[in-house]
Amino acid sequence: MKKIIRQKRNLILLCWPIGLLCLILAKSSSDIAEYVFARGIYRVYGFIMSVIDGFLPFSVAEWLLIFFALGVAAYPVISIIRIIRSKEKLYTVLDSIRFLFIAVGIVFIWFMIGAGTNYYRYEFTKFSGLEIRKSTVDELYDLCEELIEKTNAARDALNIEEGQTFVSAMSNRERSEECRKAMSKLAEEYDILSGFYPYAKPVIFSRVMSEFNITGVYFPWTVESNINVDIPDYSLAYTTCHELSHLRGFMREDEANYIGYLACVNSDSPELRYSGYMLALVHTGNQLYAADKDRYYELNAKYSEGVLLDYRENSKYWAEFKDTALSNAGEKMNNTYLKMNSVEDGTKSYGRMVDLLLAEKRKREGKA
Repeated sequence: MKKIIRQKRNLILLCWPIGLLCLILAKSSSDIAEYVFARGIYRVYGFIMSVIDGFLPFSVAEWLLIFFALGVAAYPVISIIRIIRSKEKLYTVLDSIRFLFIAVGIVFIWFMIGAGTNYYRYEFTKFSGLEIRKSTVDELYDLCEELIEKTNAARDALNIEEGQTFVSAMSNRERSEECRKAMSKLAEEYDILSGFYPYAKPVIFSRVMSEFNITGVYFPWTVESNINVDIPDYSLAYTTCHELSHLRGFMREDEANYIGYLACVNSDSPELRYSGYMLALVHTGNQLYAADKDRYYELNAKYSEGVLLDYRENSKYWAEFKDTALSNAGEKMNNTYLKMNSVEDGTKSYGRMVDLLLAEKRKREGKA
């Protein structure tokens, strides 16, 4: 016992109290979360990691997860073999337990630096000047109607042949470059979004992500935006900008949705504009449907045939993964993760971007 207590590697266990201290400080004050972590420690860490792996054409995160899964599977077997062969069995058992605590502690503090503390920073409304308040069904209906018009126009601008679904003309790399440009352009209006944007990474096992109902993942340990490139093409640009917004430390999903939307619709790329309007329309339409089904169906005739065609293609794609064991597990994992990070409504928070869209519309029309 004395032998294991005196070893210097025990100092690595300080990752636990340091990580917990970071969490407590961030939760105690949004000023600390904003200036010490989001604009301080994370800003430096994020830049360094983005430069290190940002220009690699593959997802470092994906390979790390594969090796992590292999390590988790192999560790109990290796530990048991070590214990059986060891002459100092108690020491070997304690050493194996210590190694596990050290490994989890490193993962924990690494997560706190790369994402955890950012959940407690200032909300994006502080930088956008938007006022969130309760909205009426009429306001929701008007927003949905406006988005239908803009989405129809955005699709028409793509000059897609009649009867054909939208297929991106860009490679994954080209789309990622356009999304980087879009985020940098948006940063000209919102300085808080300024900084280096690495390329988003296409995931090799994208189909597996779809099985778990996941379209994109920000990986805080490598500061990478990982994109499921198997999903319908119109979702790709919006998903990429959504994930890139996490790189600026905005972890709440409703804010990442809204920032992703702003980046897309203000882009110079017609594809990005269509992607942004489509996803905003999906979220707004879902909210209107939940509030008033009759008024939702009133708007059906205003959708262009092309937009409806893309909607049907999207529904067909996701129907394959609906209510499966893996998709339900993915939804539960994501919901639990968000709630653990003080997002009380979990995955339902994605839809709260509509509150920001409504606030933007009121501000634009001088009704704020």
